[in-house]
Amino acid sequence: MLHNLKNNSGFTLIEILASVVLLTVVLSMFLSIFPQMANMNNRTGDNLEAANVGKEVLVKMKRITYTDAISGTNLPITPSQKINNSTNPIILSGTYTSNGKSTKINISLWPIEAVSGTAQTLHKMKIDVLNPNDLIQASTYGYLKK
Repeated sequence: MLHNLKNNSGFTLIEILASVVLLTVVLSMFLSIFPQMANMNNRTGDNLEAANVGKEVLVKMKRITYTDAISGTNLPITPSQKINNSTNPIILSGTYTSNGKSTKINISLWPIEAVSGTAQTLHKMKIDVLNPNDLIQASTYGYLKK
């Protein structure tokens, strides 16, 4: 009967507790990664959506001329507010609506010709897509014909 009590082939209580603590620490490190990944995916999705909106506005802006843009004719953003300052560029600010979602947009137009030649004259343009806090979320560049 004493022989059965001296069986040393199992784990002690301290060994089991140590392994449970180690397993808990490792699992808590892995589980803390998942909320961060979800947050990063959301931000990446928002940035991708902002870049797509910027490209949409760029395509629509290329359909009009620089003169029309400065005068506020046929702009894809509404209502358009022209912010004139003494330095370059001229900034047009407004809201672009696509698929029922409105996005704040700033369009910067440089009055100095970026490319001038016999074939055509082009003006530099920058389109900034703003987030709800009015910070730039995405930017894209293009040229407008005179």
